[in-house]
Amino acid sequence: MPRTADHDARRTQIIDAVRGLVASDGPEAATMSRIAASAGVSVGLVQHYYASKDVLLADAYDRTLQVQQGRIETLVASEEQARGRIEHMVLGALTQFLPLDHDRRDETILFDHFSSVALRQPSLREAWQRTDDVLLARLREAVVNAEECGEAREGVDPDDEARRLLAVTRGLARTLLLRDDAHEVARVRRVLAQECASTFPNPCRQYGS
Repeated sequence: MPRTADHDARRTQIIDAVRGLVASDGPEAATMSRIAASAGVSVGLVQHYYASKDVLLADAYDRTLQVQQGRIETLVASEEQARGRIEHMVLGALTQFLPLDHDRRDETILFDHFSSVALRQPSLREAWQRTDDVLLARLREAVVNAEECGEAREGVDPDDEARRLLAVTRGLARTLLLRDDAHEVARVRRVLAQECASTFPNPCRQYGS
């Protein structure tokens, strides 16, 4: 029997094909036959791992999020080790959702397409809502921690602030999909930094940063 690692490699191979097709031609292009051809495997093998296109898209979405979360965790750990500001941790984390390089552009396109499909597919909508819940919870936790150390704006509502920061980031990400020239990139970076600064305007009492 194939090892578990072989199964993971096959799934990754298939998911990479899905991401490429969705990013270039939209979710409608990600048919089982085109996915198989792009991945260099048979349709039967794709169907062996994924019973339907919805399951396949949901896994592509989840695995892409895992990649993003890995980058964010690395960034946050580095800031924590350097006793950095929560403001900088949040800004760095949210920047991972902006299409500032090839990989993040493909991720943004995939998420944009996934959200439109999720509106029509209950199972995919559930995956989207679970993701939102996780992201909002992490942002809320950051704001609560900033309240404790003094960085957060006085009277801030952690739930409202989490929603605002996530909504602003998604809007800016879509802006860069439409206009990705150097001036717009600089503007988007500046706007996101200003949004984070408005949430975390104060010095940190714990580290004095």
